[in-house]
Amino acid sequence: MSLLERRRARLAAARLYLVCDATPGGRPLEEVLAPALRGGVDVFQLRCKDATDAEILAAATVAREWCEVAEALFIINDRPDLVAATGADGVHVGQDDTPVAQARRIAGPDALVGLSTHSPDQVDGGAVADYIGVGPVHVTPTKPGRPAVGTDLITYAARNAKVPWFAIGGVDEDTIDPVMAAGANRVAVVRAIAEAQDPEAVTRRLAHALEIGPPGVRRPRKSAEERTAEIQATLEPLAPGERPPALVVAVAAAVALGIVNLGLAVTGHSGKGGAGTLIVYCALMFAAAYGMWTKRYLAVLLFQILLAILVVFFFLFLLRASSVGDVALSLAVIVPAGWLFWKLVRVLARLQVPAPTAV
Repeated sequence: MSLLERRRARLAAARLYLVCDATPGGRPLEEVLAPALRGGVDVFQLRCKDATDAEILAAATVAREWCEVAEALFIINDRPDLVAATGADGVHVGQDDTPVAQARRIAGPDALVGLSTHSPDQVDGGAVADYIGVGPVHVTPTKPGRPAVGTDLITYAARNAKVPWFAIGGVDEDTIDPVMAAGANRVAVVRAIAEAQDPEAVTRRLAHALEIGPPGVRRPRKSAEERTAEIQATLEPLAPGERPPALVVAVAAAVALGIVNLGLAVTGHSGKGGAGTLIVYCALMFAAAYGMWTKRYLAVLLFQILLAILVVFFFLFLLRASSVGDVALSLAVIVPAGWLFWKLVRVLARLQVPAPTAV
């Protein structure tokens, strides 16, 4: 997974986006950003419209450090040329600013590019960006002269947007429920947090509102892509030499099964299948053990299939159990095999996450 793909996965899982300048509410940036990140902000955008490059770089140093600590995305506004210098995860541009394709070329291939949209046509065209802002929902002093789009555009975006999107413009604790009822499950906030006396408390309440949704309104269902991205964002690839306990247990179980069946074949206790069948099964177990030890995805998957068959077989055996011994034997197989199967699901997922590329 490339750096851009990892950033997009984190973006897909994001719900609360804070936008402010270097001195929100007249305070140092750290006094607002740090508590807001503790409260649940997932993405922060530094918007310094009239600042010099030196002032932007100074504020970005503070923002980047706090965002890294909180594992939040850091976005710079309107300046794709400063993405590398600020260490930002991406850039946000408006309809009248640098075009998305040009911003992506300037910012670099691993940078996220966000785009402001204010109409259905712009929402449709926003598919070229990594995410879009939809609004302003209400008239806001941060966008003087920009008419409010109301909630109709929010509903349109909920039905038609092809990339993650955030409702923006006058969203606060009083207005967030109608915005979510219109279809939003992500919001971008400016003054509600930046000017709050207690930014952390306000952020927590907004994050909680996004989590539970508006009263009496069914939450919009997340797409399969969003759910997959959220899961991927929680996973780390297996480090070189790392073998999770479940994988070690699976290797040991495969080796033990191979040895037991080899012993049965050698001592002549091969049953109806004959020694040849046991030898084949033994070889299969040893091969699975080697494949899992070397962290081969297919080997883990095949061993999981074996575990599933084992659980089903002994569950059926349990249904027909006629003695306490039969019940005990069934449970002795079902419980550990089921546990191991469940734990290997996460191992499989982590095996699918490639190691990060050097940056």
